[in-house]
Amino acid sequence: MKVLVIGNGGREHALCHHLGQTTSVSQVFVAPGNSAMNETLPELQVVSVSAMDMNGLLELALNEKIDLTVVGPEATLSEGIVDLFQENNLLIVGPSKTASQLETSKAFAKKIMMDAGVPTAGYSEFFDADTALKYIETSPSEKMVVKCDGLAQGKGVVVCMTKYEARIAVISLMKEKILGENIDHIIIEEFLEGTEVSAFALCDGESFSFLGTACDHKRLRDGDLGPNTGGMGVFSPASCLETNDEKWINENVFAPMLSGMKKAGASFSGILFAGLMKTKLGWKVLEFNVRFGDPETQVLLPLLEENLAPWLKAAANGEIKKLQDELGRLSPAKKDKSGVHVVMAAHGYPGTEGVKVRLGDTIHFLNTFELGANDYLYFAGVEKNNGQLKTKGGRVLGITSLAKKLTLARQSAYEHISKVQFDGAQFRTDIGKGQV
Repeated sequence: MKVLVIGNGGREHALCHHLGQTTSVSQVFVAPGNSAMNETLPELQVVSVSAMDMNGLLELALNEKIDLTVVGPEATLSEGIVDLFQENNLLIVGPSKTASQLETSKAFAKKIMMDAGVPTAGYSEFFDADTALKYIETSPSEKMVVKCDGLAQGKGVVVCMTKYEARIAVISLMKEKILGENIDHIIIEEFLEGTEVSAFALCDGESFSFLGTACDHKRLRDGDLGPNTGGMGVFSPASCLETNDEKWINENVFAPMLSGMKKAGASFSGILFAGLMKTKLGWKVLEFNVRFGDPETQVLLPLLEENLAPWLKAAANGEIKKLQDELGRLSPAKKDKSGVHVVMAAHGYPGTEGVKVRLGDTIHFLNTFELGANDYLYFAGVEKNNGQLKTKGGRVLGITSLAKKLTLARQSAYEHISKVQFDGAQFRTDIGKGQV
């Protein structure tokens, strides 16, 4: 197969690397990618077509006779890339524009969850700031979570420990428009306490395959302090899962959501990414995303024992059950290892503390920097300029390490991170800390 990966970050770099490692894939294209991806993947075809250029992506896929397309960014899915490709008889992994509302609209997702009986936090939705502020004042609880209804690049969720913080969140989002003019619809959820886990399933509208779990660290600084980011690091598998938890998640989250989406006339195909919390009262869903996670993908894919290409093709063809029957198993085989991924971000990231995200810092690798067989380097906010790698803002790069024990994987990842340097670099030192 010729495969096209859409996107330009670490997630897409991981997808390109993984899909290029099987004989069933002859060539991998990425659009728009980034110029640093060829540092580790010289055979990769990097094409400068924007992830939001629907017609340009279609033309690329048709001209290059692409056999399978995998979409990274949620914004591309929300614009209807899947509908467009399917109308042109092209195989593509992902949900339709309508089904993408599971991520683009928190209110839509809540309604589907409630109708399908999927456990989730109680909530109220608001279309103007003043009504939301009055609700906060009369709430019996000090703690609550304020969420944008639309896309917000991982920055639209504010966990508030006091009513004051909740008021600031509403004013910042709806009146000051710090994330853009489109924030005019929010929901306020009850505050849940517990351990957060990301769980992933590959779906074809009818059936699904469980891909694994991970624990993301969203806050910028150690100890889960500082502003929310797109994710500063992750470890996998989630250490809090007990023997029957995966079965419970499949039966009480993924299966009813697929049925609920079909019943709502929006059958779900592609990656269903459940943000879960294990509370004292059991598992609850915080939210859904409709694509591979970033940075979760950078650790989930290296942990697979087999290549995901046949599974992705089966999802796009509506043939997951057929593949499961042929292989005699429900999910791709996984390595008996743990993985840790650490993100390095640019100075000023995520740009919500009054400091502008800086571009153009030169990235240096110490002479002793050398990746082993269980180590992976993925580039994101990077560009190549006159032969030098420069930061291009946001999350710059990430390093994944695998080992039998999570503590050893963590040690290896941080040894490698210590050998990458650029001015203003930010990274957490506690990814996976305290985990066995």
